[in-house]
Amino acid sequence: MGTKPSKIALLISGVFSLTALPTVAAESNQDVTIDETITVTGTRFDRSTEKQLTVINTIERSEIERLNPKSVADVLERLPGVSVVRNGGAGQSASISLRGTNSSHVLVIVDGVKVGSATLGNFSFNTLSPESIERIEVLKGPRASVWGSDAIGGVVQIFTRQLKSDEWYVGAEYGSNDYIRGSAGVGIEHGEGSSTLTVNREQSDGYDIYQGADSEKDDDGYSRTSLSLKGSQQLAPQWQALWSGQYDRGNTQYDDIYASGSADESDYANYIWNLGAQYQGDKLTSKFTVNQSRDYNENFRGDNNDVPRADFETMRKQVSWNNQYLLADGLNLNGGLDWSNEAVLGDYAQDERDILGAYILVGKQWQQLLAEVAVRYDDVENIDSETTYNVSLAYQFDKNWRLSATTGTAFKVPTFNDLYWPNSGNPDLLSETSTSYDVTLNYSRNTVSAYISVFKNDIDNLIAWAPTGEVDDNGWDIWKPANVNNAEISGVEFFTKFEIFGFDNQLAYTYLEPEDKKTGEMLIGRSVEELNYSLSYQWHNFDLLANYHYQGKRYAGYGLYLEAYQQLDLGIGYQVADNWQLRLKANNIFDEEIISATNYISPGRELFFSVSYSAL
Repeated sequence: MGTKPSKIALLISGVFSLTALPTVAAESNQDVTIDETITVTGTRFDRSTEKQLTVINTIERSEIERLNPKSVADVLERLPGVSVVRNGGAGQSASISLRGTNSSHVLVIVDGVKVGSATLGNFSFNTLSPESIERIEVLKGPRASVWGSDAIGGVVQIFTRQLKSDEWYVGAEYGSNDYIRGSAGVGIEHGEGSSTLTVNREQSDGYDIYQGADSEKDDDGYSRTSLSLKGSQQLAPQWQALWSGQYDRGNTQYDDIYASGSADESDYANYIWNLGAQYQGDKLTSKFTVNQSRDYNENFRGDNNDVPRADFETMRKQVSWNNQYLLADGLNLNGGLDWSNEAVLGDYAQDERDILGAYILVGKQWQQLLAEVAVRYDDVENIDSETTYNVSLAYQFDKNWRLSATTGTAFKVPTFNDLYWPNSGNPDLLSETSTSYDVTLNYSRNTVSAYISVFKNDIDNLIAWAPTGEVDDNGWDIWKPANVNNAEISGVEFFTKFEIFGFDNQLAYTYLEPEDKKTGEMLIGRSVEELNYSLSYQWHNFDLLANYHYQGKRYAGYGLYLEAYQQLDLGIGYQVADNWQLRLKANNIFDEEIISATNYISPGRELFFSVSYSAL
């Protein structure tokens, strides 16, 4: 450990020199461009980015369209501190890690509704189409003090499409592996309100995703259909009704990796709905919401109906009451209550639980100093209660530079599988907990924005499954979970956007030191370095995009590593007329062999062509 601080220090000094480079190009204009970006995830209410004291990356619809991604993972991977492990290409399972934490340490929210499986403990990003998304906010670091369980590594909040009245679009696409997509959306006006209805259908014949010696040798395709509805209605000058709904269903084919005649296909049917009312006064904003989400999956053998089908279902009901009050100039108070009920399908000793949480957040600004304190209490049925906090300070040196520091705690409730899996669960498990520290320097001037963040996260009581030394009636080892592992993750995250000679540039870099405190080895599935660079240019009716991603070698356990890889994607769009657009996208243009999980390969070179009509 003796040389680690010096490595990080060298990275910081090098990154600062990079940040200064674009400043010279902007020297002729000393005016500061104010960032009008509004984010919600940090406090659960609209707040400008300069008022947020945690690192939040945003991805807008226009950027998603230029990327023309085939999965949400493709969008998120471009951001610093976000790492993706894929079991194949689009439509196959993919896990997201924020700043080196586990995939189950990422809280995922869709239109304000917590989603994911209470049995597996994470969200299936492969079930959601990028065509359904208007905006994504990715908050780095713990936010359990506002959102509750799961937000150890951070929060990913996804907002579905929202169109104004009389706006509409329709699009179609065809590409490699017989990929085909059709999508449409329309904004509908109703009095003092409007609603957006969107639909998306896509499918692909796929390719053979697993290269094990005994695995099936066949193509593994997928299909998915998404339907969403989102809207609001002004009831009175200060009252508004809100609603949203999302339905996703599809099929995924995968490999029976041991050719044992077990399941090799799954159907899913997930939905969320959310109803709310909001009061907006001069000083008080109050929002009350009732929502529900379901995560359903059925595994089966595609070519043999005699193989037993396995159903997995999670149902989550939620009620939330959130408030923001302006006590005085520069002093605001946020607070609220959350209740949820989680229920699962299956032969579990306990098949449901209630969680009740209450939080309070106080923010105060004194001229150039901004402070924020948040505390939350969560009572989880049949598990110890948890109290979490965040304390943040920021100092604005001048119009361009700001330094912020934050520390906080977070927790992850054990899943139903961990606690109550028949004959293997451990009902005595404790929640996984963490304490983290973060120092971030922000720079903004004209067309240049950048930040560098140094962070550390200590995670305790990590749950691990291990053989007990006993065997069942069939002679198989019996595995049980226990709170046996600890991890320490430190690193540096750098991100910048700038314009030079009409070219828009975006650079994201992450350096990680993820250590398993029990073994002293790297955490499995992590790599030390990741880099993403995007270059885009607008010329008359054309827009061009080049995106480069470098993934350092990943630790696979037992002293083995997966090879580092790099990928270059190119895209070109052409505006045929005011409403018509053509787009050509080439992924992995050098046909690199990409393995981000052992024996699972990503697609080789792919080509896609799309046409769209937008009345926006």
